[in-house]
This record gives sequence, C-alpha cells and structure tokens, in this order.
Amino acid sequence: MTVKTTDPPWEPLETGVAEDECSPPSARGSQQFLRLERLSFYLLTILGFSFWFFLAVPFASHRESYWWLAEVRTEPFVKAFGFISSTYRPLAQAVSWTGFLALNPHIFPTSVLRQALLQGFVYSMFVLAWWFVYTSAKNRRLFSVIACAAGGVFFSGYVHLFHIYGLSYVPVLLTLGALLRLHSNLCFEKYQVWFAAVATLLAFWHPFATGLFLAFYFGYYLETFHERSRAQHFQAVLILLACTLAVAVLVVLFPVLPTPLSAKVYAFLVSYRTNEVNVVASVVAFLLAELTVLSLELSPRLNAGALLIVCGVGAAFFAKGVPLLILWCAIALLKLYRLRYWSLFFLALAAILLPFGGGLGSPMHSLFAIIVAVYVTTLGWTKAEHALLFFRPQYAFGILAVAAVVVLLVRVGIPVPVVTKAATPLLAERERTYQLEKILAWLRNSEYCSCELAFTEPAGSPVSSVESALARRSRPPSAFRDVNFLWQSALQCGSTGDSNANLEKRTATVTFGEPPSAEASPVFEIPGRYAGDAAVWITGTQK
Repeated sequence: MTVKTTDPPWEPLETGVAEDECSPPSARGSQQFLRLERLSFYLLTILGFSFWFFLAVPFASHRESYWWLAEVRTEPFVKAFGFISSTYRPLAQAVSWTGFLALNPHIFPTSVLRQALLQGFVYSMFVLAWWFVYTSAKNRRLFSVIACAAGGVFFSGYVHLFHIYGLSYVPVLLTLGALLRLHSNLCFEKYQVWFAAVATLLAFWHPFATGLFLAFYFGYYLETFHERSRAQHFQAVLILLACTLAVAVLVVLFPVLPTPLSAKVYAFLVSYRTNEVNVVASVVAFLLAELTVLSLELSPRLNAGALLIVCGVGAAFFAKGVPLLILWCAIALLKLYRLRYWSLFFLALAAILLPFGGGLGSPMHSLFAIIVAVYVTTLGWTKAEHALLFFRPQYAFGILAVAAVVVLLVRVGIPVPVVTKAATPLLAERERTYQLEKILAWLRNSEYCSCELAFTEPAGSPVSSVESALARRSRPPSAFRDVNFLWQSALQCGSTGDSNANLEKRTATVTFGEPPSAEASPVFEIPGRYAGDAAVWITGTQK
C-alpha cells in the first residue's frame, strides 16, 4: 500500500552532501557542519526544561516517594503486580518498585547520589523522546526556539523528572516522539503492526501511551482508507480493536470510583493552570497562539481577522481565569484540521484531552499536549524558518554556554538578577524535600519518636488544593497520607518494636512557615535559604 501525503515541500536542515570517506574535504566539512548545526539546535530544543532540571537536581523524597518507600520497605516485590494505583499499571509499578529498591528504602534519609542517578536516568529518557520529536521537525531552527521557550516557561509538566515514579510516563513520551518521527519520515506503514503490538502491551504500563497510539492510528486509517485492500482494512480494524480492548479490559476488571463530569472538567482546567502558573506564562501562551495563527499563512485580510479574534478570545480567557494554553492547543488543532492531517489531528486531540481522563489536575498530564502544540506551530512554516537563517549554530552554543554559567552561579549561591527570583519556587521546593527528610530522621531518633505526625497545610493532588499548588508558600513537599504511611510503618517508635512506644500521647506538627498554634512549642528547626525555616512543634500532654 502506498500512502499519499500532502506534506508541504519542506527543506530539511540536513540538505547537504552525504558523508563518504572518498568525498573531497569540502564535502566532508559540509557534512560535519550540518551535524554541528543539528546538534546545536537540538541542545537548544531541550535547554528550556534542562535549565531548570540542572538548577535543582537532585530532589530528596517528595510527592508519592514516601508511599513507595513504605511499600517497598515492608511488602514483597510481588505486591508491585497488584492494583496499587488509580489504574492498573503492573509494568510501570514493577519498574518503579525496582527503582526504589535501587534507592535502598532501608536507608533514611535517602542517598543523595542514588537520587541523582535515578532522576538523571528519567531525565535521559525524556531527552531521548525529545530527540525523536526534534528529528521529526523540518523547520528545526524555528522548532528549537519555540521548544526552548515552551520548556522553560511551562516547566511544571516536568515535575516527574525529580521523581523515580516519573518512569511511568517515559513510555508515553517515547510513544509520542516515535509516532511523530515515523509520520514525518513517511514510514509508519512499515512498522504499524509492531508498533500496535507494543502500544497494546503499554496499556499495562500506562494507558496514556495506548490512547495516544489509538488516536493516531484512527486518523491514519482515515487518511489511507481509500487506498487499502480488504486484507489491509481487516488488519487496521483488528489493530484498533486490540488497543481499545486492552484499555477497556483495564477499566472493566479494575474499575475506579466514578468521577462526576464537573470534577473531570475542573481537573482538565487545573492541569493546564498548573503549567500556566503566572502572568508571564499566560503572555507566552498567548504569543504562541498568535504565532500558530501566523503559521497558517492566510491572506492578509483573513490573517488580521484571525489575530483579532484570538486577541478577543485570549482576553476573555484571561479575565475568566481559563488557561491560555488551552487556546494555543485549540488553534494548533484547527491548523491540523485545515491541513487535513488526520493522524496528527486525532493525536493532538487525544493529547489535549488526557488531563480530562486523568482527573487529577496534574501538570504532567497536559505536557503531551504542549509538546504536540510546539510541533504543530512549526509545521510547514517555511517562511519563519527562512527568516531565522541568521541564527547560526554559534549563537545557539553561546546561549547554552551562558545558561551553563548561570546554573553554576545559582547552584553555588551567587544571586543572579531575575533568574534567582524566578527559580526561587523551584529551589524552595527542593529545599523542603531535604528539610522534611531531616526532620523525620531527627524525630525518629529523638524522645518524640512515638508522637503522631501532623501537617498544617494539605499537599494532595492539585484538584484538591489548586491555590496551594500554585502559591506553594508553606506547602509540604508531599501529601500527609504518604509521609504518615512511612512514619507509622517504618520510622515511628513501635513500628520497629520499640518498648517506649506508649510513653507519650503527643503530636509532632511539621511546618514550613507559620507555627500551628499559640500553644505549640518548637523543639527542632532547620533553617532554609529559599523555603524559610522548617520546624517541629509539639502539642499534647505526656501520659
């Protein structure tokens, strides 16, 4: 079957002379320059999120890490194949369990070196996925600039880089990158059966991966519908049914509590809102939406009208508190509809709706839509690519060098104008992860080891505390139920057979800011440079 394509006549970055040992020196030099050019713009592509990652890595335990530490410490490995998540993900759970075993949950506080290595591995997988996406783009100068801006401004979606559980999302990102690359290279047909088999299996890793493939393949089937033989139609229907059945089986056999539609809509909005965390991010999202309109290359009159409409809708969104990221993604979707790229259209639609299916409001759930929007914004926009021809590799390397110096300065404690202030929320979050581990370790070995644990502020999923998730002024780095699970199962006196377990009936309240009440007394403090002081306050009476 020959698949027709309506792709515009792009000019790939690598147009040049093929490398050959017998080629003249000028030809080999041209090939080396093209490789250098490709590398420079790829590094610029991943610079946005890499800058913040290297500024803060490694985090200590945070978010669900405490729950995993308690489970891995107290339960056998076979528990990893049970139903322990919002959906049944035995493959992801087994891999995550192995990661926490490598961290060694019996050592607390956790090893900084092992945390760094494991978080670095998750980061490397994200980088690999971005390589797939980057090599799919034809207008790579333009792509690298937009991807760098999006990764730097909408960094919240990369929070799982600092979490071993981020391994759960690695196949989702790799699936997205692989689909874009195969589509760009016009060779998806060759690998569709194998890809379908892997995507079906990945339902047991994370259903998002299967969902993205299913949406892409449905669009691909529409594109090639009239060119298929009866056997090929049968194959396509079989692939669609297999992927659908894999997801359906997980839903039927391992049902979760029903979520009202209003709650799902709210989670959808929160997921984008926790990526668009401030006015600057809203402005950038609006500008990207306008750029996507320009990439349509309409007639001057239609172009002006479309830009004005986006301005009006954007102003309404901003006034109502609706994330402008949704507007950008919607325009990218309209662009794909106009181009009749049905495989990419349904892929983008599925990526945009993932937060609705997730229902947690996690910024990670909208990251995939942002990546697709970056790709679509540059799709076929050769005029903008030609306008950036002045942007040479040495400029990209210069930006990378400046970013490296800034990271080094901030990490050694030297204030950098603008950057240090912008990085303070991330650095404060990192600092709190170490403060909490040190506090729990101190409590474990103190006279208050039998106390009950308490927080003054919740730190659950974003849908349960969206304002706290955005402000993060005194928010703990992990939900109380996760921390308390580890405390009661492994650290508290009595959890290990301590004979003094019932000597006291008191509560140790951990704070990252204000004291819990006037009656409480501080017994332990850890100063913080970015997050402020963390403290332990004791309330109650001795028995």
